[in-house]
Amino acid sequence: MKHLSRLAVTLALLVSASPAVADWRTETGVFRVGVVGSGAGDGSPEHYAPFRDAVSAAIGMPVEVLLLRDAPSLIDAQTAGRIEYAVLSALGFATAHETCACLVPLAAPTAASGAFGVQSTLVVRPGEGDGRTALAGGPVGHGPTGSLTGDLAPMVSFRFGGKPLREAGLDLSVQPSFETARDAFVAGDLVAFFAWDYAAPDGAPRPGGGLAATVVALGDGAAEITWRSGVVPFGPHAVRDDVPEEVRQALTSMLVALDEASPAAFDAISPSLAGAFRPTAPGDYDYAIELVRSVSALR
Repeated sequence: MKHLSRLAVTLALLVSASPAVADWRTETGVFRVGVVGSGAGDGSPEHYAPFRDAVSAAIGMPVEVLLLRDAPSLIDAQTAGRIEYAVLSALGFATAHETCACLVPLAAPTAASGAFGVQSTLVVRPGEGDGRTALAGGPVGHGPTGSLTGDLAPMVSFRFGGKPLREAGLDLSVQPSFETARDAFVAGDLVAFFAWDYAAPDGAPRPGGGLAATVVALGDGAAEITWRSGVVPFGPHAVRDDVPEEVRQALTSMLVALDEASPAAFDAISPSLAGAFRPTAPGDYDYAIELVRSVSALR
């Protein structure tokens, strides 16, 4: 906590030094942070008190955490200007971007393994020939319906014989879950299925633990990955673009240091991903935006 205190004082002094930020702070009054609780012990704003305090210390103003009932409510609240800051999924950020293009991603969590996102993969039983050729030999599992890596990314990005997935003449078999698809593939009931894998930044070793990597690692050459989609990073913490740049920088610095400076705040806001936050980079969510845009055009 001493590290957090020193960081907070430094950031707050930097932020308060700007007359424009002082005016914005006065006009805003209370900085509002929106989250959607999973129901696993985070069903009250008080669950987020350590994170609320870390944000308040970093920007030198009162902070309120608002618990929204679902992702559409969170997106609507931020794009309409009722909250300044939101903890979004990648597709949630992309959807909000398509609504108003008024959000700025600050930082996003990573996994302890170094993974910073996921991508769709095609796992194939090679058979007698090339893995792609084997697709024509039997059912290809995809789904569950509406899932990012099992349905949306393959529908938008995958091509077979130059044609989109649903126009390629393949024998498609909708799967109710990734586990069902995996079991059917291992049992020989599917010649291929769309799975997911973890992704790491360029140049970093690919993290293990993804569904596709796990199936391929079963050994004996019975499975291989023949296609990967673009990468969808884990969802960002984002602010509206009318939040001053100095405040954005202070929030980003706070997030990047949070896992060491305040483990309680880190655990409250990132319970499922144990790696440190990383600053977002331009273009990180371009593929997620492409998916949302393409799926909307298909409906």
